[in-house]
Amino acid sequence: MEEADEVFPVVDESDVAVGTERRKVVHERGLRHRSAHVLVFNTAGELLVQLRAASKDTYPLHWDVSVGGHVCPGETYEQAARRELQEELGLAGEIRFLRKIPASQRTGWEFVAVYVMTTNQTPRPNAHEIVECRFMALSGLLAEIRCSRLPATPALENALSLYLDAKESGHGQGSGQ
Repeated sequence: MEEADEVFPVVDESDVAVGTERRKVVHERGLRHRSAHVLVFNTAGELLVQLRAASKDTYPLHWDVSVGGHVCPGETYEQAARRELQEELGLAGEIRFLRKIPASQRTGWEFVAVYVMTTNQTPRPNAHEIVECRFMALSGLLAEIRCSRLPATPALENALSLYLDAKESGHGQGSGQ
């Protein structure tokens, strides 16, 4: 199935499913929908980031969260996160829920459930979706984004901000970075 033909659940402002629609229509019309992101850390505290393929319909050749993908009809956020980990990076393991970001223009009208994983498994990037992936120290990653040397997706910026806020408040369930 072509990416544009994928079908997503469409949700209301409370994240209650109200129907389904094709990906292209959802994105063109700015309909609320769901996605799951996983921030993958190694035990050294570095975050895995991925460079999106040139063929992606949004933010091609931008650095992104470790794993991200839309929630399919009948799927939970956690199921989508685990599926995307396997599809994009060939990884499996324990994930911990961090927080949910409300749908807004900044998120592309996606409700985003953010999870955290710590692993020393070697990622096997899906070449159809990812040009490159690398582990980076959070301080270096933030500096690269702020100086515009590293073009980043809003999803990466949102997830980093969420993670750092949770860590600062002592409510982070991450890996102690």
